[in-house]
Amino acid sequence: MESIFITVHAAISVLCWFITAAGATLAVFSRRINDTLTERIGLAAIAIGAIGTGCRIVQAGWVSNGGLFISLALAFYVCAVFWKHWKRVPGGSADKGH
Repeated sequence: MESIFITVHAAISVLCWFITAAGATLAVFSRRINDTLTERIGLAAIAIGAIGTGCRIVQAGWVSNGGLFISLALAFYVCAVFWKHWKRVPGGSADKGH
């Protein structure tokens, strides 16, 4: 039974790392986000590291509790930033001051 929990933890962590990588990649190539070159290089490094970490977890088949927490926190942050920028769609309620 314990192996099921280890597998579920690993699957959740891999999903979160891939969400983090996708968000960072979208931010690197987004024209709507006004980042400096240094910030875009940092985001690209985050995306590469997140993909590498997700693949390492798949290869190892497990993740530590700390690794799971970090992946959950980063994925939540990426989703929050995505939501903030999505709400700023031209003509949306964020542009009308509501």
